[in-house]
This record gives sequence, structure tokens and C-alpha cells, in this order.
Amino acid sequence: MKTKLAALVAAAALAAAPLALARQGTPEAAPTKITATPAGMTAAQRTALLNEIAASMEKVKTASGRFDQISPDYTTTSGSFALSRPGKVRFDYDAPSPLLIVANGTTVAMQDSELETTDRVPLGSTPLALLLDDNLDFNTEAEIVDVSKQGEKVEVTLRDPDGEMDGTLTLLFSGPEHDLTGWRTLDSAGNLTQVGLHDVKTGKKLNPRLFIVKDFDDE
Repeated sequence: MKTKLAALVAAAALAAAPLALARQGTPEAAPTKITATPAGMTAAQRTALLNEIAASMEKVKTASGRFDQISPDYTTTSGSFALSRPGKVRFDYDAPSPLLIVANGTTVAMQDSELETTDRVPLGSTPLALLLDDNLDFNTEAEIVDVSKQGEKVEVTLRDPDGEMDGTLTLLFSGPEHDLTGWRTLDSAGNLTQVGLHDVKTGKKLNPRLFIVKDFDDE
């Protein structure tokens, strides 16, 4: 069970980022190396930029679309997602992957239809607690490892300040409104996972039942 919960927490880290969600466009290839923060960016400018990004993310109350994921072994998977703030998101992986990840506002569940298992962890123990918040504040709720900006592209690398989550999460933004185009996670062993978002629609009414996951024994 400990191994399954560790896998769930890792999966939740991947599901953490699609809060702002690109309003349009195709997934970008995430770079494998974090670029340095430009020398001309002062601490005040960095804080202002993070505040702008947080405000942009908070505007998105609902979103749905597609995602593409590249795992550390370079295997690729795709799927669809739906998000409703605060605290709710659903990731349906396309076949043959048996995974479904759902946050219902209280817990995050990872369901494996092949094994017929459903494992849960508290929402507060995952990055979703931060990124699905209605009042996001990067400067007080996360450890900022790096902020880099090149033109209209911004990367924000975060680490869990309490040390409960392994590795780092880098959010990738683009455009004048700082739309989220993807993210990557890098664990302490150097395993890199990359995700791109596309075909995203925001402001659409979503069925509340999307964020309910029943155990197989209850069905």
C-alpha cells in the first residue's frame, strides 16, 4: 500500500498544474534544462511577475481539454481533463492506460481499472492544494526555486516547502496573459516527466459527477 500511495502522490504532482490552462494552442515541447533567471530581473520584478501569473490562474474557474504526457522512459500517453475550481480536477488517460486521477475537493484518488484498485491521499498533501486554491500566492505557499523569462515565455520552478513532495515542479506559461501551456516534474533521482496541454476550453459548465470516483466494491 505504501508503494501505491507513493505512486499516487507522484501522479498528483503531474495533475497539479492544469489550473490556469492554455486558452488555445497546441502543446509545447518542454525543455529538459531550466534556464537561468535573466540577470536584469530584480526581486521586485520577479514578485510582480508571480503575482500576475497567480491572478491569471485565479480567473479560470472551469476548463477542459486534452493533455499529452512524456514519461521518464520516453513513453507517451494522452488523455482528457476537466477542472472546476476550487479543488476539483479529473484526468482520464486514453486506452490502453488504465489510470483515472480525480480530485474532489477533499482527496485525490488514483483508480486503476485493470487492477480494480482505488487509492486516495488528502488533497492537502499534494500540489493540487496550492494550485487549485482560490487565493493563490506563490511567494508564501511554495518555495520558488527559479523564475525565468524569455520574451512571452515564463517558467516557474516550485518545491514543496515542507519537503513532503519529492523533487520540483516547473510550470510553463506563454503569451501576454501567462496562459499555462504545460509543465514538467523532476524527482530527486533525475526522472523527468513532461506534459503539454491543448484544445483547452474555459468557462464551460461541467457536470459535478465528473469529480466523483467510487470504489470498485461500491459499484
